[in-house]
Amino acid sequence: MRYILHFAIVLSFLYSGPLMARNPVLLPLPQKYVRTNASFHPKEIAVSSEGKLRSILMEFLEELPVSVQPDSRYKIAVSLVDKLDGIPLNSEEAYQLSVSSRGITIRAVSEQGAYWAIQTLRQLTERQGKRYSIQGCEITDWPAFRIRGFMQDVGRSYISMKELKREIEVLSRYKMNVFHWHLTENQAWRLESKIFPMLNDSCNMSRMPGKYYTIEEAKELVRFCKEHNVLLIPEVDMPGHSAAFIRAFRHDMQSKEGMAILKLLMDEVCEVFEEVPYLHIGTDEVKFTNPKFVPEMVAYIRAKGKQVISWNQIFQTYNADIFLLVSILLLIHKITPES
Repeated sequence: MRYILHFAIVLSFLYSGPLMARNPVLLPLPQKYVRTNASFHPKEIAVSSEGKLRSILMEFLEELPVSVQPDSRYKIAVSLVDKLDGIPLNSEEAYQLSVSSRGITIRAVSEQGAYWAIQTLRQLTERQGKRYSIQGCEITDWPAFRIRGFMQDVGRSYISMKELKREIEVLSRYKMNVFHWHLTENQAWRLESKIFPMLNDSCNMSRMPGKYYTIEEAKELVRFCKEHNVLLIPEVDMPGHSAAFIRAFRHDMQSKEGMAILKLLMDEVCEVFEEVPYLHIGTDEVKFTNPKFVPEMVAYIRAKGKQVISWNQIFQTYNADIFLLVSILLLIHKITPES
């Protein structure tokens, strides 16, 4: 019995003191990470940061049992600098994070870098009831890849705005910075059209009929992505994967009539996504019957101020802004992380 009593006393001592030190799992692992024996866990903290950076930081601090007091001796400071030393690539997203028992310091070249630092800070934080502890460390970090994206094919299967936001928020915590929104498919055209409402009619959708995103929802998601330092890239697939378009208009996209309609739709799409620099146009898995289709549509979309992205390597013929290939082709062509 006395052994059980001694064990209970030891447990009581452990759980009534500071949180036990641990080795946090950081994902992705920072480029340079030195763990120290220190930890940061004051009940009051002073914040040194302004504008948007302060609001991002305050959002994180609201998750912790800590009060913000300007005269506290424990401080957390976030500052933007012109340059960080020792960053070989993608310096605009780099940051330095220092955590000691007396304070936390974040230095970054951009707000995006500071945002990534705060996501790392979240992973360094351990919570237990009304207590918390942030692991002491020295970190210098930068992304190995400039584009770290994920795609949702809502053309085939509609996903609610609530779920899309949840996914974007979670993935941004792991420093994913691109959300590829595949809006149109054979099954449905999921972006509202004011000029051609028949596109969104249930009778022209072969899967999850009647489900689409309003123009206001699309703009709202662009804003939400910006708040989480994620770039939204919309995709309107052409001329393939376009059975929903054909059902609505009785014209193939590559026909004279189809191209005229598609240009009007591009006017509308580019206006909806006016704050987004890119438009993805697909061009994959299709037989080209009109050799003028791709160069003409690319020129039209570029004239509206957008950079054009395609899946298809053949798109190089038309001086693509960006073309995307499957990973095996990336290996064959030995494309480097910074390219």
